[in-house]
Amino acid sequence: MSKVKELRLNPNTFTKMPKLRFLKFYSSLFNGENKCKMSYLQDPGFAEVKYLHWHGYPLKSLPSNDIEQLWDRVKRYSKLNQIIHAACHKLIAKIPNPTLMPRMKKLVILNLRGSKSLKSLPSGIFNLEFLTKLDLSGCSKLKRLPEISSGNISWLFLRGIAIEELPSSIERQLRLSWLDLSDCKRLKSLPSSLYRLKSLGILDLHGCSNLQRLPECLGQLSSPITCNLAKTNIERIPESIIQLFVSGYLLLSY
Repeated sequence: MSKVKELRLNPNTFTKMPKLRFLKFYSSLFNGENKCKMSYLQDPGFAEVKYLHWHGYPLKSLPSNDIEQLWDRVKRYSKLNQIIHAACHKLIAKIPNPTLMPRMKKLVILNLRGSKSLKSLPSGIFNLEFLTKLDLSGCSKLKRLPEISSGNISWLFLRGIAIEELPSSIERQLRLSWLDLSDCKRLKSLPSSLYRLKSLGILDLHGCSNLQRLPECLGQLSSPITCNLAKTNIERIPESIIQLFVSGYLLLSY
């Protein structure tokens, strides 16, 4: 496909592929525009698709006017809700209808990386029973995360979002092993409840230039842990957390 200048697909292209499960459109360049053109996704063949990966998605909507329609389409194509992986840099995102959250209960991975228009998330997003990976990296207009009542997320990627603080209820994500807050330049502090994340193995704060201190109680985390504090504004390392890095990594470059 890297040698094809442009490929225009008819929405009925996959009509005769009723067993289609995996569909991936990829770009030859990391940030290049995808050369596969399709006006909209309305093929009934998508009813059984379980993995959709569209790198460099070229349109402004998926599959209708906005991301709310994407969630509505999941209501119609229920088996698509296991994994939605859309690298949609041009996606015009609005808050999904909260009433559709129950229909997303089997979602495992949600990747909204680079959705620069996304401003808010539905209140129940963290509480989905099967959701293990949530990637909101590059959602530069996202200023607040909803409160958390439960959840099984292991990987939470928040790189470059606009939050000033994490909700203290983050402590309820007991299976969280990787928390990426790198380049969150508005982040001012970390909740003291962070020490309750006993599964945490990676805490990435690289580039959090407004972060001046770490919670003293962070030393109660289970070790070993990798903590990246490069390019932060922290003036001192609390003595209580030094024990965490006896068999882990503490990165303090710049």
